[in-house]
Amino acid sequence: MTMDEETKRHAQIYDSFVSFFKYSTVAVVISLILMAIFLV
Repeated sequence: MTMDEETKRHAQIYDSFVSFFKYSTVAVVISLILMAIFLV
């Protein structure tokens, strides 16, 4: 299966989205942990 340029671009955008979602999830978890420590 060969990937043309548009398919490569879509794959790159998807990889960027997954990476952004992963780091956002980690940031939210860290924020919740810090809130549980300092606000309770």
